[in-house]
Amino acid sequence: MTANLSTRLVLVLVVLTVSACSVGQGTGAATGKLFVLNCSAAGDYCDSTGVCGTPSAPADYSLNPGFFAGEPIDQLSQFPSGSPAPLSGSEPRMNRITIRLQRSGKQIENNDALFFDVVNSYEVARCVRGREIAGQPNQHDYDDRYCFRASPTGPGRVRISVVGGIIHSTLNPLMTCTRPVAATADDAFPVDGVVQMVDNGAWQSWVEFTDFGSAAQNEQVDPTLRTAVDPAFKIELDQRLNATAFYLTLQDEKVVVAQEQLQPPPNPDIGGWLSGQFDFDLKRGQGAQIFP
Repeated sequence: MTANLSTRLVLVLVVLTVSACSVGQGTGAATGKLFVLNCSAAGDYCDSTGVCGTPSAPADYSLNPGFFAGEPIDQLSQFPSGSPAPLSGSEPRMNRITIRLQRSGKQIENNDALFFDVVNSYEVARCVRGREIAGQPNQHDYDDRYCFRASPTGPGRVRISVVGGIIHSTLNPLMTCTRPVAATADDAFPVDGVVQMVDNGAWQSWVEFTDFGSAAQNEQVDPTLRTAVDPAFKIELDQRLNATAFYLTLQDEKVVVAQEQLQPPPNPDIGGWLSGQFDFDLKRGQGAQIFP
């Protein structure tokens, strides 16, 4: 089992049960185009007008999220470098947070859910803060391979990718479809495992944050005056998670796994794209996270 596959399995296992409760309030949207072959006993996925999606012509899809939650986790993590290397066990623990948008607060196995797995909160926070190094023109405190900022006070756009990514994202339409399928947001697959630069943040999958806990310091118009992000950065309770936009190019997870293993990819059963946004405060309570 590959490390990235393990990460995606953890993402699903982290949320074992979800019930309606006071947590989960927020706003957001996730709409786009989707195809799911053999979605149910009735056949392929079809939109509300009866148009059924195909790989060449996906049908309209809307998650209609009504429940928003985040789960902070401390885990052994490794920030991606030019080429993957095994963990030695001596690395510091990185703070991680899984964010999910659900159609409702019902149990996850009866829901359509969109997950954003922020595997390294520190690196995302550096992008959102957008600090520049004083006295060093065009030098900044974030990694251009994963972060793009169009302006000093604008949102930080973070790359979403499977190989070497600092954010992973997965759609599980378990309410729409009776068969278990998962679509993974991905970027151009680097065959050699080396993450390449892309100009102007023109990635195939990305999310833009204006609020990521305490990361933003946009009141400091001069980005050289912003403080450095603490390596122990984490999202605290009652802090805001505001993504003003995201765009996800969705690929069948089994195709992504085959690519990772350098095997011929199978024909996809699910795919398409989603765009949207979300805005909510991190809360603790039943349905928000499984840890007391």
